[in-house]
Amino acid sequence: MRKSFAISLFSVGLLLFQVGCVGLSIVAGTKQVAISNDIGDEIGDAGNGPGAVTDSTVAFLWGSPKRKEAKEGRELWVYRSDELAWRGIEVWAIVPIPLLLPVGFKKVTLEFEDGVMTKYTTDNGRERFFGLFIMNGVDSVWQFNQEEVTGGCHGYYGCY
Repeated sequence: MRKSFAISLFSVGLLLFQVGCVGLSIVAGTKQVAISNDIGDEIGDAGNGPGAVTDSTVAFLWGSPKRKEAKEGRELWVYRSDELAWRGIEVWAIVPIPLLLPVGFKKVTLEFEDGVMTKYTTDNGRERFFGLFIMNGVDSVWQFNQEEVTGGCHGYYGCY
């Protein structure tokens, strides 16, 4: 009985170290992530056209923003995209198991200086890891309250 328990415990421990990630990650809060220097036809789309984007081009393609703000000589235009924002936790055990709920829609912020767009960002969820994670761009495999820093979109289940 005691020997079988020890073998089972050893096997479970060995299995845990065979997978790339064991732990959980919390997706909460927001952070601004840079998107592009150009806009697409729909709110939240990135374009690939040449040249500077003006506020009149944005108004023509996307319409009026939900909110406008003036900040230190710059003008910020905030839009609501059609992409859902997700928050919750992911349990990592061999495969990531998302326990996420939609909490609204992502905001897109455009920054203008003298009528020319200088910045295009969107709100992504902040993701923090707790556990053993073997991933690209990570210095330490053991992570406790380590924030995801590669842009917030690592492709497991899309961007949050």
